[in-house]
Amino acid sequence: MKRGFGKAEKGYVLAFACCGMMLVLLMLGGGRRFHADQVYGYLLPNSSYTYLDESAVAGWPAQVVCYAKNEIYARNGRRFVSTELQNWFNMQYWYTPIYTPEQFSDSMLNAYETANVQMLSNVEASLGMYALDGNSYSYDLVRSYLSPGGGSQYYVNPDTYIFYDSDSRYLTDSDLSNLSAQELCYAKNEIYARRGYIFASTELSDYFNAKNWYWGTNDASTFSDSVFNSIEVANVSLLQQKEFSLVPGGYVLDQPGYTYQNIGSYSGGYVAQATSSDYIIYDSAVRYLSEAEVSALSLQQMCYARNEIYARRGYIFQSQELRDYFGSKSWYYPTVPAQSFSDQVFNSVEIANIDLLKRVEYSINPNGYQLY
Repeated sequence: MKRGFGKAEKGYVLAFACCGMMLVLLMLGGGRRFHADQVYGYLLPNSSYTYLDESAVAGWPAQVVCYAKNEIYARNGRRFVSTELQNWFNMQYWYTPIYTPEQFSDSMLNAYETANVQMLSNVEASLGMYALDGNSYSYDLVRSYLSPGGGSQYYVNPDTYIFYDSDSRYLTDSDLSNLSAQELCYAKNEIYARRGYIFASTELSDYFNAKNWYWGTNDASTFSDSVFNSIEVANVSLLQQKEFSLVPGGYVLDQPGYTYQNIGSYSGGYVAQATSSDYIIYDSAVRYLSEAEVSALSLQQMCYARNEIYARRGYIFQSQELRDYFGSKSWYYPTVPAQSFSDQVFNSVEIANIDLLKRVEYSINPNGYQLY
């Protein structure tokens, strides 16, 4: 499909969201809806990769400390007996409930998380311990302690998108029925913006640069539509068709007096849910792999499976091949730049599996799989 830069700018970047470890074995339950009046984020965004001390929660009430402690468990997929906690975490876009309390083991926590749970438990005990599931519990106090912007430049509020899930869900005519030509144009280019295109249009450049999930990485001369998955291709086509049906030739960018005031968020659709088929080895974070099963993989699969363990921990890849591959996964939330990443975020199972995958890969080819 031919696109002119004057009326339909392109973009390409990974959508970055701050998330702790996502041990997604199999998403349970139905799709989660996002609403503009919900509050999203973390109480302690860096609790999975930084040792915290009591100053991090100085002055916090017992309820908030209790929630911050359980946030660490929630980030690792634990479900809760407490209705109060379960309902709170169900509201968080980053939460993937996997394990029952009986199935969950503290061995799934890394060294940072283990230390931070202990610190928070001590602080909560000093405050008298918070009693969960009281008759009149409220989340109002907890909401007030959510870190601004999620406490991290990588936190993403789903309502900062026109369509948060346009890379993972086919949009329908009904979804687009109330959008203006400008919104349709922006929603179309939002799909490109996820893929990091550096916009020539001042209007689009300013709009997307204000989004903390936008990283402009690809110039027009290097961009290729081949980075899109089939859902993105279909949605770009539908959005442009609707846009052009309202305004022949499409919305005209960079006209004097343009404003973003009427750009809305329509992220009420279901967000894609990760399943075991979205992984090379879906349980490599909680199960020791065998040499036999690793040897059955191709060289590329071995490389991807090893880096999949890093991806679960939010590693931001430098390789474009890995950025493209993991960027297509709904469970991937890149949060930690390479220079800030520490292997201490891994648990003992992950460390063993990384070593095994690397050893087998390099035993087959001394140079390993060659990433582009």
